[in-house]
Amino acid sequence: MVDISFKNRYLYVDVGARSYGSSIGSWFRKQYPKQNKTFHVYAIEADKTFHKEYGMKKGLTLIPYAAWVKNETLAFEIHRDPGEHVEVKGRGMGRIQPLQTTGKQFDGEVEKIQGFDFANWLKNTVSKNDFVVMKMDVEGTEFDLIPRLFETGAICLIDEIFLECHYNRWQRCCPGQRSSKYEKTYDQCLELFNSLRQSGILVHQWF
Repeated sequence: MVDISFKNRYLYVDVGARSYGSSIGSWFRKQYPKQNKTFHVYAIEADKTFHKEYGMKKGLTLIPYAAWVKNETLAFEIHRDPGEHVEVKGRGMGRIQPLQTTGKQFDGEVEKIQGFDFANWLKNTVSKNDFVVMKMDVEGTEFDLIPRLFETGAICLIDEIFLECHYNRWQRCCPGQRSSKYEKTYDQCLELFNSLRQSGILVHQWF
């Protein structure tokens, strides 16, 4: 167990938080080894469906925008299986895309959302004297965000990362058919994990 007692602040940054119970309430606050330290939580979630439930949570700051490589308006593509009945808490996973590239071979729901420069936000929010744990589940955008963290040096502010990497595994498409949701390969995911580990970042694969 690494000694974190000398750090000034203790922070959990959930990038792609979805609902409170998705990882913050069900995993981080119950199971992460906090060494009796109080962690402040930043929940970064662009989908407004989940925003209301964060309002009464203590020790938590909601960032109601999409983590991105710069400040700009984005398209939020909501993926669902054909014929799926949609309830408020059952929205499909969302993927963000620049507006000029959206709509290509995509039949789901598209909303406009505001993206922000996540690396710049991190550099303005935390310091090297803070202990920062980050979970990132952003439906493929990790291949944009992680290089940006390296480019800006913001990666050095993160002590531990739980990262879900999205690759071109098969998913159900239509009756009797399958399609690939993501363009990246599993080898590219391994390269992403290796780049983090070779830079001294403690990273775990999140599922």
